[in-house]
Amino acid sequence: MQRPEDSTFSVPRFLSFINLGYLLEAAKAADEHLAAKLPDSSTEEAKNAIGNLNATRQSLLRAVFIASYAIVEQNLDELVIMERAKASVSLAPSDLRDRGIARSLTYATKILGKKIDTGTTHWKDLLLMQELRNHLVHYGPDFADTRDHGDRFRKFANSNYVTLRPGICFTVSQIENLFDLYMTCVDDFSK
Repeated sequence: MQRPEDSTFSVPRFLSFINLGYLLEAAKAADEHLAAKLPDSSTEEAKNAIGNLNATRQSLLRAVFIASYAIVEQNLDELVIMERAKASVSLAPSDLRDRGIARSLTYATKILGKKIDTGTTHWKDLLLMQELRNHLVHYGPDFADTRDHGDRFRKFANSNYVTLRPGICFTVSQIENLFDLYMTCVDDFSK
């Protein structure tokens, strides 16, 4: 017999954007829980506890960021698949060399004829977040002492969506702002 607390909801891929709400609620609940555990004193033991709790918080928020970016990729991909079916186009998005959001943008503009200006601030910000996501996935939250990583560090440091201390860190407010960015891009993409 299944326990009621084991029940979970799932949404179809074209509605995967709903999962952003679940992620945000989880991030807020976890952030509040961790904040409540922060000790008041300034002893060495308290400082270590604070450092560990903040490391836990950042691990969670980085995971939320990576998962949320994947949701946006899936959503845009599903939108072009649905548009392809309506337009009866034989070329599939998977036939393109691009991957992720770039593939959806290429397919939407070149195959479906949509007018999407990727030069706007919101698309530039989203593509920067793609670079941030790729850095996190392939290198983790830190930066090596290389020119490439130094260039990335400078680009990310100028973004309001992330904080570098010196590793990649987020606040819940920044995650909320990212989700607003995602909504702006999906709305623009869906026109």
